[in-house]
Amino acid sequence: MTPLSYRVLRHRLPNGLRLLISENRRLPLLSLTACVVAGADQNPAGRPGLANLTARLLDEGTEAYPAEELAELVEGTGGVLGTYSVRELSGLGFNLPARHWRLALEVMAETLRRPVFPRRHFLRERERLLNQLRAARDDPYQVADHLLSRVVYRGTPLEHPPAGTIHGVRKIRRDDVRNFHGEKYAPSSTLLAVAGDVDSAAVVEAVRERFGDWDNPGYRRDPLPPLSRQSAPRQRRLHLDREQLHILIGHLGVPRSHPDFHALQVLDIVLGSGPGFTSRVPRRLRDDQGLAYTTFSDITSSSGLWPGRFLAYVSTSPENRAAALEGLLDEIELLQREGISEEELTLAQDFLTGSFVFDFQSNADLARFLIQTELYGLGEDYPRRYPEIIRALTVEDVARVARLHLDPVNYTRVMVGPLR
Repeated sequence: MTPLSYRVLRHRLPNGLRLLISENRRLPLLSLTACVVAGADQNPAGRPGLANLTARLLDEGTEAYPAEELAELVEGTGGVLGTYSVRELSGLGFNLPARHWRLALEVMAETLRRPVFPRRHFLRERERLLNQLRAARDDPYQVADHLLSRVVYRGTPLEHPPAGTIHGVRKIRRDDVRNFHGEKYAPSSTLLAVAGDVDSAAVVEAVRERFGDWDNPGYRRDPLPPLSRQSAPRQRRLHLDREQLHILIGHLGVPRSHPDFHALQVLDIVLGSGPGFTSRVPRRLRDDQGLAYTTFSDITSSSGLWPGRFLAYVSTSPENRAAALEGLLDEIELLQREGISEEELTLAQDFLTGSFVFDFQSNADLARFLIQTELYGLGEDYPRRYPEIIRALTVEDVARVARLHLDPVNYTRVMVGPLR
C-alpha cells in the first residue's frame, strides 16, 4: 500500500472512543490495533512498571473467557494477538484472516474492557518481568540509557524504563493492576484502528455494539510535572566489568507536535542516524578514526506526546574514552557552527521521503500509522504532505534547529563500563 492510496474512515462513539478504519481488499487479511493513552507516564510513585504489567495481563483471561479458552479462540483464527506498553501508550494488536473480524472485535472488547487478572497469571507474569529486568542489568547500553533518563526526566514517572525497575515491580500487587486498569482504561482514552479486508459500515456497527456501552466515570489521567532542559552539565558513572566503555550524552528533546520536528528529522540523518556511511558521527568516529565500535545520535525517534531525548552514543575501548567523547562533541559543534551542505540535505531528503513508504507495507503498519496520525493531530492528508514538507526544508532550517535544540555544553554525560 502506498502513502497516497489508503483512505480512512473516522468515527467517534458518544462515549469518546475513536475508531479509524482503512479498507484494503487486496488480501483477505486484517489488523486491529487498540491504543489506550496510558503508558509509563501514568505509573504512580513507587510502582514503575505498573502500566507495562497491566498491559501484559490483558489477554490472560476476561470475564467471558478464561485464559486458556481465550488462547484457543485466538489460535483458532490463525491469528496473533499481542500486548504492548511504552512511554505514553498501552494496548493490543491482533493480526488475523479477515473472515474472523467479528470475533476479533469481540476479543478486543473483552480484553480491553473486562480483564480479570487471575492471580496465578499475575504472579507468573510479574516473575517473567522481573527476570527480564535482571537480565537488563547486564546490558551496559540499557543501564546507561536508564541513567540518562533518570537525569533528563527526574521527578517524573518517565525517569524509569517503561518495563519498570526490579524494586518497583516487586512492590506491585494484583490490586495495583486492577486499580490501574480501572482508573486509566476508558473509552475517552482509547483509539481503535482497523486495516484490511473489511466493510467499514459493518465494522462501525459492530464496534458500537461491543464498545458503545463502555463507561468509566472514574477515569483519571495524571499530568506530568513540567519538563525543562537542563541548564548545567551533569555526569553519571557506573563501573561494570566489561571490555567496552559505553558513553551516552544527552538532554531533553522535543515532543512530536513541535514545529521543528521535520527539520530535526533531517538533522538526525545528517548527524547520526542515517543509513550506511551517510551520517557524520558514524562515518568519522567509527570508519575514519576507528574510535568506536558502535555510534549514533538521535533526537526525533523518542518524540511523542511528551518531549523525547537528544542522545549521542558511542561504545569504545577504555583507552579511547577521551578522544571518542571529544569526537562526539566536535561533530555537534561543527554542525552548529557550519551547518550542512546542499548535498547532505538532498541525501537526507531522499532517504526520508523514500523510506516513508515503509510505514504502509502491511495492514499492521497502517493501523499503527493511523493511530499516530490521530494521536498527534497530523491530518488525513499527512501522507501526501510529508514529502512536500521534507523537500521544502533548507540548509538554513537545519542549521537553525541544530543551534536551538542541541546543547554540547549543558548535557548529561553517562559512562558505563571499565572505569576503575
